[in-house]
Amino acid sequence: MPMQCAAPQITDKNQGEVTASSYFNGRYDLAGTYSPVNHLLVRAAYSNLRGNGKDTTYYRGHQYDLGVGTYWRLGDECLLGGLGGFGQAQSAAGYSDGGFFFGRPTRHEFDARYNKVFGEVYGTFQTSETVSFGVAYRVTQVNFTTLTDLGTAVDLPRMTRSEPMAFFRVRLGDGPTEDRPVQLQAAWGLSDTFGYNAKATNVIYPPGVVDLKQSRSYATLGITLFPHCLFRKAQPDSGGR
Repeated sequence: MPMQCAAPQITDKNQGEVTASSYFNGRYDLAGTYSPVNHLLVRAAYSNLRGNGKDTTYYRGHQYDLGVGTYWRLGDECLLGGLGGFGQAQSAAGYSDGGFFFGRPTRHEFDARYNKVFGEVYGTFQTSETVSFGVAYRVTQVNFTTLTDLGTAVDLPRMTRSEPMAFFRVRLGDGPTEDRPVQLQAAWGLSDTFGYNAKATNVIYPPGVVDLKQSRSYATLGITLFPHCLFRKAQPDSGGR
């Protein structure tokens, strides 16, 4: 259940952002990022997907991330940064595969609890006061504390995921970018397992492991609020008058 990369749009101290993102399967992310001093970021994020427990096919879970990082602005157009942190998650998935024409389908009911550590780098390019786009890349190591399929333990203590993401952003309103408090984002990402080759014939994986190691892609739509922009707009314009 990969979380989308952070790639915050913060460029100076005392700036913050609050973001809500929705995945096409009904899952949502909530995240908050703040810069207490120049070039330092602190971030917290939460993700949740509620599935119907009565469905035979389901996918549900929740998790959180906590991280710290840095950012560097290169001119007026480029923003580079990186974060690292840790988190915890609990997820479950139930489905049947195979048996479409011959034989019986194989039933899976995965239940996973895991800790994770991650590192991320990102870059944003501002093409105008309104539009920006960029890429981010995250590496996440998943360490399972509990992992079962139909109540039977799965032999997969850990895996490391490679997670690139591309995004496109639109800042709403008029005037300079830093005075616009609302931003929309569309993003697409992928999570793949390092060292896993689905077509390899010389490796025999334990039951259930192949499903867990497969690639996962996602697409999100999100909205970001920049409280410091609202605060700045509320200040009186003294201008020496």
